[in-house]
Amino acid sequence: MAIRLHEMLNRKLSAIVYADVHGYSRLMDQDEAGTVVRLTRSLNLIRGLVSDYGGSVIDTAGDGLVALFPSAAQALHFAVEMQRELSNEVVWSGAQEPITYRIGIAIGETIASDGAIYGHGINLAARIQSLAAPRGICIAESVRQLVRSEPECSFRSLGKQKLKNIADELEVFAVDFELSHEVPRTSPLLFAAAPERSAPESSVAVLPLENVSGDPADFHLCQGVAADLISNLCRFRNLMVIARHSAIAVMGQTRSPREIANQLGVRYLLSGSLRRAGTRLRIAVDLIEAQTEHTIWSERYDGSIEDIFAFQDDVTAMTASRLAVHIDMAEKRRLISQNHPNIHAYGMILRGQDLSFRFRPESNWHARRLYEQARDLDPRYARSYAALSRTFNVEWRYAWTKDPEGALNEALNLASLAVQHDDLDARGYSEMGLAHLYKKEHDPAIAAYERALQLNPNDADLLAEMGDCLVYVRQAERSVKLLERAMRLNPYYPDSYLWYLGDAYFQLGEYEKTIETLQKMQDGSEGHRLMAASHAHLGNARDAEKHAHELLKVHPNFTTAQWRKVPPHKHPEDTELLIDGLRKAGLR
Repeated sequence: MAIRLHEMLNRKLSAIVYADVHGYSRLMDQDEAGTVVRLTRSLNLIRGLVSDYGGSVIDTAGDGLVALFPSAAQALHFAVEMQRELSNEVVWSGAQEPITYRIGIAIGETIASDGAIYGHGINLAARIQSLAAPRGICIAESVRQLVRSEPECSFRSLGKQKLKNIADELEVFAVDFELSHEVPRTSPLLFAAAPERSAPESSVAVLPLENVSGDPADFHLCQGVAADLISNLCRFRNLMVIARHSAIAVMGQTRSPREIANQLGVRYLLSGSLRRAGTRLRIAVDLIEAQTEHTIWSERYDGSIEDIFAFQDDVTAMTASRLAVHIDMAEKRRLISQNHPNIHAYGMILRGQDLSFRFRPESNWHARRLYEQARDLDPRYARSYAALSRTFNVEWRYAWTKDPEGALNEALNLASLAVQHDDLDARGYSEMGLAHLYKKEHDPAIAAYERALQLNPNDADLLAEMGDCLVYVRQAERSVKLLERAMRLNPYYPDSYLWYLGDAYFQLGEYEKTIETLQKMQDGSEGHRLMAASHAHLGNARDAEKHAHELLKVHPNFTTAQWRKVPPHKHPEDTELLIDGLRKAGLR
C-alpha cells in the first residue's frame, strides 16, 4: 500500500519563490486597518503577476506568498519585477510606512497530494528568504548556477549559511539589481541621426527632470512630470514642442544647452529637478534661452505630491506665456478643467508605461494589471482606459492571444470608455483610431485621429500614427506631410516613422523612395517585407530574393496567405499589390 501511495504522488522539479513581508507584526501594531488594506492590494497585484511571468501561486497564508515557476530564470525575473513594482509603490504610499517584502528562491522537488503542495524546497526557500534585506532577494547556489548569465543582475556571496532545520550548510547569494531603471521607448541605437536645425521663435524642448534625491523609486515620477508637461504644451498650436524621445537621446550625448538646442532645432529649453521626502515635493524649473544660455524665467515649487497636477498646469501656462504664444480662453479653460486623477492611480500609469515599451508578452500583461488597478482606484481616470486599450491592441498585433477578434473588440471598448471619461484627452481618441483601423473600420478611425490632432496638434507620435492610418485609405500624400512634421518634432525619431513613410511611398508607387527610406532604419527587421516587394516591382530579382530570405530569418512562419489578413487596406487591391510583390520575390 505504501508503495502504491508513493506512486500516486505528483512530483515536480520547480523553482520556488518564497516572499514574506518585512516587519509585519510591527506594521499591524502601528496601523492594523491601513496595513491590511495595503497588504491586500499588494498581494492582489502579486498574484496576478505570478501567472503573467509563467508561475503559479500555491499559498498566500497571512503576509507570505509561495509560488512555483518552471525555471529559475522565470522565478528570478518575476522576483526582480515584483521588487521593482513595490519599490515604485513607495512614492505613492504617503506618510504610511510602505509594505516591503523579502524574497528567497530555491530549486527543489515539490509533491502534490490532496490539493496541497509539499516539499523540502519550500522550507529551504523560506529559510533563504529570512537572509534577504527588505526589498531584497536571496537565492541558493543551485539557483545561481542556472541564472548566472542574467544581464540585469549580479550575485554576491553571503558565504555558507547554517539554516534552521536544514542539515547541511548552504551557500547563499544576494541578488544585486537596480530597483528602477529607464527603459526608453526606443533604443538610442534606433534613432536616425538628426542634423543641426534652425529654430523657430516659439520652439521648446522639455528635458528630463533631474532626480535630486537620488532615490530610484522617484524615477517614474520625474519621467511622468516631464512627459505630462510635454503633452500639455503640445496643445498650443503656435508652440513647437520636441518629443520626449529626442530630448532623452540628446541628453545622453551632451549637457550643453546650446548643443542640445542645436541638435533638436529649438530656441528654448525647459530644465528642472525634483526632490521628494515622503509626500513633500520640491520641484524647480528653468526656462533657458539656449544660444545665450540665459535663464529667462524660473519657478520653484514646494508642496505635496497630491498637488503635482496643479503644478504641471501652472508651469505649462507660464511657459507658453513666456514664449509669447497666444492662448485663448478656451485653451485656458481646457487646462484648468482637467479631471485630476487619484494620485496612486497616476503612479500606476507611470509604471505601466515603462513596462509597455518593452514589447514582451509578460511585460504587456504586467502593465495591464497596473492599469486595471489604476482604473479600480479611480474609475473616472480616462488615461487608465486608454492605456488598457493599447495593451489589447499590442496583444492582437503580436499574436499573444487565442482570441484576436475579442482583443480588438476590447481595445475599442476601452478606448471608447476613455473618451467618455475625458473627451479633452487626445489619448483616448488615438487609441480609438488604432482599434478602428485594425478592425478595418476606416472612416471612424480617421475621425478619431482627426479629433485627437485637434486636441494635441503637436504630438509627434500621434502625427506619425495618423500618417500610418492614412496610407490604408489612399491618402498617402497627406501621410507623407504628417510624417515629415512628426520627424521635425521628434528629430531623433524611431524606426517606426521610417517604416510608416516607406509604406506611404510604396502606396504612391515610388518604390525607389521606399527603398531609400527603409535603408535608413537602424534595425531593418520589419522593413524586409516592403523592401522585397519594392525590389520585385522594380525588377531587381536578386535584391528582392535577398530581402525575402532575410524576412524568413526574422519570421520563419511567414506566408503570403497569412499576411494578406494583416494590412488594414480599405481597398483589397492595395493589399494584393503588396502580396504580388512578395510572391515575385519568391515568398509563398
